[in-house]
Amino acid sequence: MSAGDALNQVKLEPQNLEELQESYDRLYHGWLGSHQNIEQAKKMLDMLDIQQGRKFIDIGCGMGYVLEMATKKGLWATGIDLSMVALAKAKDLSQNQAKVVLCAAEQSPFPAASFDYVFNLGSLEHFLNPGQAVSEARRLISPSGQAVFLVPNSHHIRAIYNVLKFGEILTDEQDFERFATRKEWERLFEANGFKILKVDGFDTGFARIHRTGREGFWYVYNILFKLFGRRWIPLNLSYTFIFLLEPI
Repeated sequence: MSAGDALNQVKLEPQNLEELQESYDRLYHGWLGSHQNIEQAKKMLDMLDIQQGRKFIDIGCGMGYVLEMATKKGLWATGIDLSMVALAKAKDLSQNQAKVVLCAAEQSPFPAASFDYVFNLGSLEHFLNPGQAVSEARRLISPSGQAVFLVPNSHHIRAIYNVLKFGEILTDEQDFERFATRKEWERLFEANGFKILKVDGFDTGFARIHRTGREGFWYVYNILFKLFGRRWIPLNLSYTFIFLLEPI
């Protein structure tokens, strides 16, 4: 395989919604179908000023575990996702307590200002058009509402180590993904109608994805993580960012 062929194996953007949907149906049949980001979801929900009885939407809800968490907080929860496989799992989990709709994040069927809380956990970077998806989130949120997004950092501490030592950044085992710095994400949100209220970092211990030969780094990393938690990692080098937003 030539260098050019190798580069062509890396897909940053899907060509259309059908290609993206097929990818995630396949992933939810596989490892993604048993993967949940409970700790991240809890922190994101805790950042919202939640008042019971209000309307909540999870954009890219996947299997619906966040919908269940939101329902337990007294919210009327709705989830949208492009994957039919994921939504089938979400329907089983929610037991009719939450509504799930098959649609793209860039164009939903709901009227403007339908929701008080907009939630997106680690899927914006995989959408067909992230900017359009943020703009649609802005359309859906009520004037006094809040939004919370978790997105990946292109220059997190693990990535810097991988580039320094091996000349590459590991993918997240998904077909389509984008990474950006904190300021780049900030500009995306601000350009599509949001004001940033708070930015927090979220890091984890031992990586879900790593390669043989990198144990030395992970040994040191996990000692620091166990001793100091996330506090020793500067915000701009966090693995992911959590943005708390309000509409402009």
